[in-house]
Amino acid sequence: MKKGNKTKFFKTILPIIATSIIPISVISASCENKKIPDSQLKMSVTQHSFKNYNPEYTINDNNLSVYRIKNQEEMAFVDLDEFLKALDGFIDPTKFISRVDYEKHQKIYEVKDEDGQVTAQMVIDWEKNTIFVNGTTFFWSILKPQELTDGNQFLELDYEVKYENENGITFDLSKYHMDIIYKDQKILIPFLIFNTLFMSQNYNNIYFNGDTFTNVFGGIDSYSSATFPPEARQRIKNQATVAKKPQTIKDRVVNFNHLLFAMDYFYGLKDYKKITSFEDYIGNEDKKKILSTNPDEFHEGYINVFHKKLNELHTRLDSFSYYDLSSEESLRESKLKKDPKKYYGEYYNRFFDTKDMLEKNFHKKYPKDIRNYTLDDHIKFIDNDQTAILRTFGFFDGTKEQNQKNDAWKYDTYYLMYEFMKKVKEKETVKNILVDLSMNGGGSVYAMIRALGFMTNKQILNREYNELNKIASITKANVDTQKSDEFKPHDYDQKYKWNILVSLNTFSAANQGTSIVKEMGIAKIIGQKTGGGMSAVFPITFNDGTTLTMSSPNNAVQGEDNKEIESGIDPDYQLDYKDFYDDNAIKKAIAAVNKQ
Repeated sequence: MKKGNKTKFFKTILPIIATSIIPISVISASCENKKIPDSQLKMSVTQHSFKNYNPEYTINDNNLSVYRIKNQEEMAFVDLDEFLKALDGFIDPTKFISRVDYEKHQKIYEVKDEDGQVTAQMVIDWEKNTIFVNGTTFFWSILKPQELTDGNQFLELDYEVKYENENGITFDLSKYHMDIIYKDQKILIPFLIFNTLFMSQNYNNIYFNGDTFTNVFGGIDSYSSATFPPEARQRIKNQATVAKKPQTIKDRVVNFNHLLFAMDYFYGLKDYKKITSFEDYIGNEDKKKILSTNPDEFHEGYINVFHKKLNELHTRLDSFSYYDLSSEESLRESKLKKDPKKYYGEYYNRFFDTKDMLEKNFHKKYPKDIRNYTLDDHIKFIDNDQTAILRTFGFFDGTKEQNQKNDAWKYDTYYLMYEFMKKVKEKETVKNILVDLSMNGGGSVYAMIRALGFMTNKQILNREYNELNKIASITKANVDTQKSDEFKPHDYDQKYKWNILVSLNTFSAANQGTSIVKEMGIAKIIGQKTGGGMSAVFPITFNDGTTLTMSSPNNAVQGEDNKEIESGIDPDYQLDYKDFYDDNAIKKAIAAVNKQ
């Protein structure tokens, strides 16, 4: 997995459910023509409790309003300004100002620099039903910093940005049969749009289950079912009043429209997979399933689209909807894991077949449970101590508290590299270093960059391209490898020949790191082609409570022409999988690749 810091037109959809063939334009809010002035809409208002379970932010408990149009109760609206104020602690209300332009039917939100220049802007147009931003940076530029984790630690960063589109982004809600309402001096937007734009993009999601609002990091089981707060799961799933009554076709249409909105605007591999319209890509058969009011059918439709058709690991179902009866279990660790051939596509199965094979071979030689590894278990010296090997199983950021501990290496990859190099320097015989990424599935991009800083004194060049903003960026990072905050050069790139061991399971941030190594030439690459995963992840919650992690618009790329790395990175020297953990084979591979 890779965590970063980080629109196609359709008119009507024909849900083919039972004997009903009803245009969505008939059963959705007729927002295109504003037939009823906003001021005359009859709306109900209910109050619902909000609670935060993301420990990175301190947000007070609160009661929040939900607005519904009479006879169109399937869509929940929220007061934008009420939510922005209530989320103080996550949102920083001092970072933006707002004003209303009644003549243009707009409310404008602006972020300004110290000189009073506008750096980020959002314009809500309730007449046109559009939300304009000059870039999606608006949504994170109004955030408060995380309280527990410092992702920039030991980094000095410079940025270069090339804009291919300076016209900004317009989210057109009318195309997805959604409305923006201006009533009683309040901007009311669909809750699901607020959640997608303000929360999901920033790795948070608020679940509204008909009774309560609950904010979590990522989403239910997006990263680890073991670390997801059980109280939050119970509050979200067990208290879901929406699941106590049957869904209607209108409910499913709202959910489907939101799915299309999210995938059309935010799916990062559309160009790579040549998808022009996500509605067309889904196809009639799976559209029918997703629009069904039967949970078994629409869950099957989700699996078909997100697992089998898209067939890539960064887009996956984390939890089924509020209507799933097995809500206490982790979806991926229970139902889906029992029959992967049934529930996943070819690539997933090939990836995990390879992973199982590598783990089996690894544990034959190193039987100790990885979860119980000491520092010395991560490190191995071979070839008469001429070669040092470091085993890594992910790129991790520790919290500020964890990084103060004597065993900070358990939590943060920077400290693992730091302690590894201390061990290496104790042995004057070491000439070669191999960093084993063969079972490294990724993690934090900045943790990966810090690790690469030990291999070279050059600035680490991290290239990314944002498909939605049409922005190509280069982050140039100096890494303080001595924990001194002085960024003094080291001699590791002169003293040692660096190599990395990669496989199909070298994925996401590890795949991105391999791409950087390849472009910069800071190490030789041994093994098999890496597994791709060039997009940062984007956790999202649909209206029915389904949690999806998907490939976001922010893609890692290679070279000045922004070459895709979703297809993986070829090694400099191929090594058979059966030889990955054979000391003699590694010795020969290093000798051969260093002659190239």
